[in-house]
Amino acid sequence: MMTVLGSSCCVCGAGDARALVEVVLIGGSRATLCGSHALMHRRSPAQARSTSQLREMMGERRGRADRRSTGPDGDELAAALAAAFSGDQRVADRRLG
Repeated sequence: MMTVLGSSCCVCGAGDARALVEVVLIGGSRATLCGSHALMHRRSPAQARSTSQLREMMGERRGRADRRSTGPDGDELAAALAAAFSGDQRVADRRLG
């Protein structure tokens, strides 16, 4: 891989030139990726032949659901962190002199 200047990641669109690299795909075509997607590409057992395959393989894989929801499918850690950092439970003055 070599550093690329003045482009953007073909998967996520990141444009910070300091984090972009050029990778060679199967068949010899080249694609520009950010560091995270380049790492995913290197570690992937299946290699892409085109930028459209890269986007399909490495696109957004996280769900958009709110992780703070409680209940059987909720994220308890996210709920605990949200509660800990919300202003509702803070005492007005914790300093006792």
